[in-house]
Amino acid sequence: MEGKKITVKHYLNKRAKPREYRKDLFYPLYIQIIVDAKKAQIKSRINEHLEIYQSEIDQMTNKNKELDRLILDGYFTEKQIENIYKGETFPLFQLLSDELDVIKRIIILQKPFDNRNFTLQHFSHEYEKHVTEITSILDTHIKKNYREKLSDIFLDAVDKDEEKRTFNICNFFIHYINWNNSFSNYYQVTYETIPSELKYMENYLDPPLLDSIKAYMAYHSKVNLVKRHMEKKEHGKISTLSYLDWITDIKALLSKEFIKIFGKKKAETYLDNLDNILDLEIHKK
Repeated sequence: MEGKKITVKHYLNKRAKPREYRKDLFYPLYIQIIVDAKKAQIKSRINEHLEIYQSEIDQMTNKNKELDRLILDGYFTEKQIENIYKGETFPLFQLLSDELDVIKRIIILQKPFDNRNFTLQHFSHEYEKHVTEITSILDTHIKKNYREKLSDIFLDAVDKDEEKRTFNICNFFIHYINWNNSFSNYYQVTYETIPSELKYMENYLDPPLLDSIKAYMAYHSKVNLVKRHMEKKEHGKISTLSYLDWITDIKALLSKEFIKIFGKKKAETYLDNLDNILDLEIHKK
């Protein structure tokens, strides 16, 4: 490993068309990556995580909406970047530092100095994949499969007198539920208001889908615990629960929690189920 190192640093991409405000030129923030003579340049993504720090951004710009928008779009001047590093300005300094750390962690996971096939080609895609928010991925995947299964059950129950209750419940769930809401919201509200109907329909679900639902709802019940454990926002870090977090921290944390509640076998089933969904969905990207 001697002589081998990973270099990751931010820079303003002055080859890109700048935006001008009061004669100052604002350029998009990029990242240069060098690993064992391999190089890549990718666009920074810290602007995607700045909305939750709106009050801090307002303090920096004195609530100047045009300056706010430039920063939220990921555009800066040389002087701004210099001042951010010099004054360790919260949260931009912390987000910049965390972004570099995240990229290094992604690279290290790929064992660049032992893996002959390691490449920085398409690293922007690798970065996007690893910082994807996992809760929305799980919710969307399970909601899609659940709705498709309800439709199959609904069509199969049409004109069958012995399946009239099944038909009526499916009809209600398919046509009278606002599916723009999350699956977790649907499941929690339905469980509280008409639990017998929800449980009745679970008898028709395939075991893998039912395990997915139970696993996801168990995960969802622990999301706040996970967020407290990560303590990202308070430290000015990228605050999403990402796929990288899942690989390196969340899965191990949930394993301990699930074993306490469900026992080792069921805990492993649930975690494997969530792991498989994330692996399937994220590698589609």
